[in-house]
Amino acid sequence: FAAMHTMLVATAMAALISTASSFLLPPPPSTLTSTSSSFSPLVPSSSLRQFPLSPNLASDCRMRISGRGSPGRWSMAVGEMKELEFAFSSGSGLDTVQRCLQAAIRDGKKVLELEVPTTDRFKDAALNQIYQANTLYARELVRMFLQPSELCMVFPDPSEARIAFEEYGSQVPFSLSSLSKPKQQEDRVNKYLVMHPVFDVREYIQMDELYMSEVAPKDAAMIIFNGDLFKMRSGGIGGYYPDFFFPKLAQVRRRFMPMVETAYYLRVFRGPPVGALYREYPGPWQILRAVNGGRFEVLWEQQQQEPPKQEFVLRVLQSAGPPPVMTKPSEEENLPEGWKSAVDQETGKVYYYNANTGESTWEPPAV
Repeated sequence: FAAMHTMLVATAMAALISTASSFLLPPPPSTLTSTSSSFSPLVPSSSLRQFPLSPNLASDCRMRISGRGSPGRWSMAVGEMKELEFAFSSGSGLDTVQRCLQAAIRDGKKVLELEVPTTDRFKDAALNQIYQANTLYARELVRMFLQPSELCMVFPDPSEARIAFEEYGSQVPFSLSSLSKPKQQEDRVNKYLVMHPVFDVREYIQMDELYMSEVAPKDAAMIIFNGDLFKMRSGGIGGYYPDFFFPKLAQVRRRFMPMVETAYYLRVFRGPPVGALYREYPGPWQILRAVNGGRFEVLWEQQQQEPPKQEFVLRVLQSAGPPPVMTKPSEEENLPEGWKSAVDQETGKVYYYNANTGESTWEPPAV
């Protein structure tokens, strides 16, 4: 048995390494590095409550995401251009997230996913900075609810709940609790906003326990904010948490994940090429490739409940390659065989890559 266990572990690790290496290409030097009726009434989307944004939100939520185009036009043909605006200012895009969440709740969805970049995903950030930005963003998000006393914001542990309480100025109209030491909520609470349960695998299990013991019996709603649920969706040998090593989580995944409906999702892939996985409920899932100026090209689109797997997204992006660069014919003709040019979306500089070898360089390769 010990020998068999060792062999299975070795096989699993080899599969994980193989999966990662198959889809990640080297970036350009030094910049691009790969990342019911029981509900309280909601305000109509055309008249969402308007509140001044907190001063801290402007400095801590460093990415602005706002869809452009006709409202309600969810489906787009592959090859069409979509505009997502990335900027370092506050608040923009919040109404889109609220609208999508509102629509999903009105449709009776009980377990809702929100994946919203609250920090600049093109730069690395410390975990505490991400948590703080999430906390500040969530405070603005929940202002959409007319009855905040019916909301409970659930943090992974009591210390985070205490920090949030202080961050909010020690005055909040909703209740605060934690996954590790949950407090039984009053019957009027019918919305549970679970904040970033991503640090410890046990937080996913505790989230499921909270749903089964308190949320579901009330016919209430659970909203999971920035929970990195892609880690739970695949339990195979190449998954983030393989079933073989995490059997209890596997049970949770099979029971809990089929109930999840994604209300809003924007996950950035830092590339190359830079791209995103995107959804606005009730629209389709879309794989987008960054072109320039905040514009994204739709590479793939499909209406389904679950998002496509990460390896599929990476395969689509890398098959498409970096967006073409407008160069002089003579410049392209001087490149060696197999080499192409592209634009680094962060700096705007032209770099050169070899799709066959994965090499990349800022300087034109020698012929």
